Amino acid sequence: MLDAAICTGCGACAAACPQRAVAIEGVSPLPPIAPDRAGRMLLVCPARVPGGVCLQALGLEALAALWLSGLRSLHLDTGDCASCPSGRALPFTQTLQTLNAILSDRALPPLHTAPVTGTRLPRLSDGRDRVDPSRRALFGSLARGLAPETRPALAHLQAYPGPAPRHAHSPRIDPALCTGCNACLRICPASAMTLINTADGNPAYHMASSDCSGCSQCTEVCESDAITIDTLAPAAPDLALRRFQCRACGTPGHLPADHLRADGLCPICARTRHHAKLHQVIA
Repeated sequence: MLDAAICTGCGACAAACPQRAVAIEGVSPLPPIAPDRAGRMLLVCPARVPGGVCLQALGLEALAALWLSGLRSLHLDTGDCASCPSGRALPFTQTLQTLNAILSDRALPPLHTAPVTGTRLPRLSDGRDRVDPSRRALFGSLARGLAPETRPALAHLQAYPGPAPRHAHSPRIDPALCTGCNACLRICPASAMTLINTADGNPAYHMASSDCSGCSQCTEVCESDAITIDTLAPAAPDLALRRFQCRACGTPGHLPADHLRADGLCPICARTRHHAKLHQVIA
């Protein structure tokens, strides 16, 4: 629950939410106008200028959207963030480093920050200073044009090719622990983990790291702790599976190809051992 009495409206919660489930009404860190021809924009602390944008509001998704809009140099007029309640433990530097690592792996130009200059630049706005409905509609159409609506900006950016591209979040399954239950596939909101058929007709788990938001729901639902999410790592290879039918319950399933059980049991029957219990029927 959000305590409105102490909320500063900095936007850090919206920036941190991997599924973009948190939003502050009327506030958006996306630019209402494009950067200038040199790819520059100005960010001003909201404590200095009404309608300014706090650095806390610029998460990885927002930075990716800004880069896709053409931004290459963000000029900062922020003051002393360390002394500000909203700016303590500011993760912006680390977030920017992650974005630039992703860009570097794909041979794309980085996003720089610079101190404010006397040059008049397009300014990032939180949206609350836009009062003209016709201009609001125009700005909205520009913001929607930053990246395909059906795909988050970060996923769109990470889909760029590269020799050995790393991703912000890369799910990985340990074949020695995986039970083939598919719970991770069912819960993943980004469909970053899917079941595919390989060329040889066998199933496999496919990890689309470019779409992974790092929400960690897959790790929470995995009862065998087989899933880890690596940060800034290459995509994991597909995990080959083999189909089988449990000799005890008859249920069909699949397990990692190199870890099929010698006893022919599914993970549930192997754990409960219901098949091994003796039953006496009295007529």
